[in-house]
Amino acid sequence: MEISENKFISLVRKFGRKSNRVIRGIGDDGAVVDLDRGRYVFVQDAMVEHAHFEFSFMDPYFVGKKALYSNISDILAMGAEPEFYLVTTGIPPDMPSKDMVRLYRGMGRAAREFGLTLLGGDTVAAKGGFFIDISVIGKLVGDTYYGRDKAKAGDHIAVTGKLGQAAMGLRILQGRGQKQGMKSCTDRFLNPKPPYAVWKDLVKNDITDAMMDVSDGLLMDLTRMMAESKREARIDLEKVPMPRYVRQNGLERLALSGGEDYQLLFTFPEKKMPAVSALSEKGPGITVIGRVFNGRGVRVFHNGKEMDMPDRTGFDHFGERP
Repeated sequence: MEISENKFISLVRKFGRKSNRVIRGIGDDGAVVDLDRGRYVFVQDAMVEHAHFEFSFMDPYFVGKKALYSNISDILAMGAEPEFYLVTTGIPPDMPSKDMVRLYRGMGRAAREFGLTLLGGDTVAAKGGFFIDISVIGKLVGDTYYGRDKAKAGDHIAVTGKLGQAAMGLRILQGRGQKQGMKSCTDRFLNPKPPYAVWKDLVKNDITDAMMDVSDGLLMDLTRMMAESKREARIDLEKVPMPRYVRQNGLERLALSGGEDYQLLFTFPEKKMPAVSALSEKGPGITVIGRVFNGRGVRVFHNGKEMDMPDRTGFDHFGERP
């Protein structure tokens, strides 16, 4: 980058939304915030160039938005409203300051959408590719958190949105798929805003206390939930919501294992089915895809016949994408 760290920090200051709860914000060794009594959730997530994205097909503005969205998604999945965030960036020497300003502008837009305040962070020189690491603080909206460990036998399993959109979008951006009619998929990869309105409805109607986001792939994330809950999930492939092109072209693995959709995966008891059905009728936001049983692991069925689990169930940070 062609400007000094101090100059860059002065540029970043303007992205810090004013709040009367911030006693000391950007510009010191730490941030001081006046917090109400309550229970708070702390999350942290990073994105690394060449691992999660390429600047060749992703504008810095969307890198910034997506980096913050991924953390907001984790906060919502825990049953909390996001409030504050801190950002650390690793900046290569040849990265121009205008790209960094666009990146912070993207984060600023995402922050305004969800009412977050930037508290500060750190900047370092990166000899390799660019990276961004964000921490978000949120406050629980209820008395307890939504956890991966709270699924119960008999619960229904549901997801929001369509799965496989982001993975299909990545293929297209990489030149591995047709572009015509696929804008919703590329948009989902570049700009995966968490389903905030649907989440609010779930909270308002007390639908669930077992939730997580679909970030690494449905099968991998559902396996994690079942491991924490010590239960077994059975899902029906024909019920999993996905883009028509994905289903018609035998690419269902993108919906099962693709990841980066940042939709919500949750379970709910039978008594909540009328409320879930009512929410589903409001708009295409929620789809019931299976059930929780006593046992362990995840089983996938297609038209009543059990399928073999794929070798790769999701995105592994130390492996390859599906």
